[in-house]
Amino acid sequence: MKKLPILVGTMAGALIGLFTSIPDDVGLKIVMISIGALAGVAVGGAIAGIGQKGIALKSDDDALAGLGVTPEDLARNYWRDKGRPPLTSPLEPEHGHHQFDPDKL
Repeated sequence: MKKLPILVGTMAGALIGLFTSIPDDVGLKIVMISIGALAGVAVGGAIAGIGQKGIALKSDDDALAGLGVTPEDLARNYWRDKGRPPLTSPLEPEHGHHQFDPDKL
């Protein structure tokens, strides 16, 4: 039943694209029919209600606690990780910020 509005929208969009380009070349007709069909699919999908009741996203309950991927872990380790997710901060140089000092070379 949900296919009917999509098909009707596609056909209506393609016909509108064809009628707007009747006096033009075949290439332009093909492009206009394609654009009209694409717009018709979008309108038909909106009318059919596809996408309103989508699949619910996974909650954070599925994530493993303690690995730093849940919002609670990120909030708990905010100061340790300096506001970044774990293992994404740049590495500290071996000699700190004085790695290229003349006495270290």
